[in-house]
Amino acid sequence: MYLSLLSLDRMHRGTMRLLSNVYLLHKGIMSGFARYGDGLRVLFRVEPEIDDRIVRLLVQSERSPNWELFSERRPCLVDVRVKEFSPVFRAGNSYRFRLRANPVVKRNGKRYGLIRDETLEEWLRKKESALGLRFRSLLALDEGYVTGHKEGNGHSQRINIKTARFEGVVSVSEPRLLQKALSGGIGPAKAFGCGLLSLGRA
Repeated sequence: MYLSLLSLDRMHRGTMRLLSNVYLLHKGIMSGFARYGDGLRVLFRVEPEIDDRIVRLLVQSERSPNWELFSERRPCLVDVRVKEFSPVFRAGNSYRFRLRANPVVKRNGKRYGLIRDETLEEWLRKKESALGLRFRSLLALDEGYVTGHKEGNGHSQRINIKTARFEGVVSVSEPRLLQKALSGGIGPAKAFGCGLLSLGRA
């Protein structure tokens, strides 16, 4: 797998436009993988602010990206770093983690976003067994909504996605399941900046 870190000029109009429409952001990121056609799993996340001048996008992909087209069309891009990684997990290993997700419940066939911090935490803890891990510490932060619109066939489709950020420490219980969660993402709205699980040594 590959990890890309894209740094964008926060004050550039192009950055503001991307951040105001998650569909445009999705299209921009997918331009880095145009040569592969459709069907490639790409996960991304807008990172929490640590610099008032830079917006950082973390992108995880199965194949190597080419960010030349993104750079040509979007002069707001100021830096790109790409690395290949092949994580190996062992039961009992501990990691710090970060995840932005779309926490929802289904009622009468419709999805509803969760909003209370304790409900957010419960939503993720219920996934422990399926993810092959155990949460040793967990902080849930409601991040509101990301929005956008998709134009097509003379119509504009509104996009409105509830998001939350989760951080803490996990231990590995089932390496195979954790590997699957890392590569496949967690929860819905993966095309729109949700589902990317990041792990670092605790």
